[in-house]
Amino acid sequence: MEDMNMTGEATVGSGGQGTRKMGAEQPVGVSKESIKLAKEILKTSNRRVDIPVRNSFVRDSENNGETPLSRLVAARGRGNAVAIRLFLALIWRCSSPPFDTEISSRKWATLLSLDDPEKGGAKRISDALKTLEREKLIKLTPHPGQPSTIELLEESGTGAAYELPSTAYVRSGDQRDRHLYFKVPSRLWTRGHIQTLSAPALAVLLAVLSSQEGPGKPVWWSTALFPARFGLSPATRARGTKELVDHGLLKVGKTLVTESSFSKRDFSRERVRNVYRLTGAAGPAPAVKKRPNRPAAVSPPAVTAGTAAFFVQRPK
Repeated sequence: MEDMNMTGEATVGSGGQGTRKMGAEQPVGVSKESIKLAKEILKTSNRRVDIPVRNSFVRDSENNGETPLSRLVAARGRGNAVAIRLFLALIWRCSSPPFDTEISSRKWATLLSLDDPEKGGAKRISDALKTLEREKLIKLTPHPGQPSTIELLEESGTGAAYELPSTAYVRSGDQRDRHLYFKVPSRLWTRGHIQTLSAPALAVLLAVLSSQEGPGKPVWWSTALFPARFGLSPATRARGTKELVDHGLLKVGKTLVTESSFSKRDFSRERVRNVYRLTGAAGPAPAVKKRPNRPAAVSPPAVTAGTAAFFVQRPK
């Protein structure tokens, strides 16, 4: 696949965490170059507006708490959040066969709004790429003196070749459930939210997105089901939830299970549950107001040999 020309090349430090808030909805600490590159990807990603992610990246269908996402979250250090953000960006960017890219680590660092994208940020991207390759989420092919080719692999972490989940679902027959997917709104990138979220916040965000029945629909889980399905600890869930609420991306309320209209598949003896609803850039896309239809302008008849005489003033 031919790579786009990711413009907005930064000088040393220009992709770092600033302190000025740029725009009403953009979080503090996101560089202008990051937003510019996110909008460039949105514009050049072959009609892919939002980011399709297979459920298998986030959810364990056998409820054993083993997922690629949970392993990335459990990794020590700051690199776990970088690896998660980078993988989402790769899915977004590699939207058509052969699902690969040769964009440099420096530019990925700028997109993720990392400090010192030329050196320190690029090093963090290189480390994150190695982590993703170790988890069998990507394949790296090095080129001496040039950026490596990054080939996207299936989100399940099995090392299977990547193909669009929508295409794979249609032609997989009895195995189609492994290609069920959800979408991450690209607004979270173009408004600068994903660039600032920690690994716990990203994990809770993806857990809610993968569980809702439609954009903005409420979600709840039993206390036993959440770690079994997502492999995330109560502490990770609590920290991630608070951060999303602080970002204006999530609202949390309470409901009685017996009065709920939710699915009863996850029913337990608990009567009161936390209910999660995504809002803001993570919620439903704003409705586009339609302009009222105006009467069509009446066009004059076409001038043909038979009608030309009507447009010629006859001599008196």
